[in-house]
Amino acid sequence: MDLTAEARRILLGARRGALATLSGEAKDPYASLVSTVAGEDLAPLLLLSTLSQHAQNLAADPRASLLLESPEVATAPDALAAGRVTLQGTVEKADKDGLRAAYLAAHPEAEMYYQFTDFHLYRLVAPRLHFVAGFGRVVWLETAML
Repeated sequence: MDLTAEARRILLGARRGALATLSGEAKDPYASLVSTVAGEDLAPLLLLSTLSQHAQNLAADPRASLLLESPEVATAPDALAAGRVTLQGTVEKADKDGLRAAYLAAHPEAEMYYQFTDFHLYRLVAPRLHFVAGFGRVVWLETAML
């Protein structure tokens, strides 16, 4: 198995993930379910409302982690044997208008939210990722290699 190609496949195919942000003055971990799609540079794109807890956390501290799973997780007898990618980095605002078509192609159900002024498009910039291809197959990969 080409681990780089498999990690890239997960990044390109993921449509939801678990976003972990840092909450409050104590910087407690906070995880939430988010919709995502890979941008042209493979950076995950996230449509978030400024009213959401995760967006408020990111406004105070842009560091975040995002867990994306392979499609096989849903049907695998042992989900932990299937592939997954964890990205660690910082979240920054993205070009909401310029990336509208790409985001809505993956998430047409978000059309209504995309129009709301409190929703902004963000991208997770992660210099490397942690890829688990299954038991005993674990590597850190530079995102530039993908």
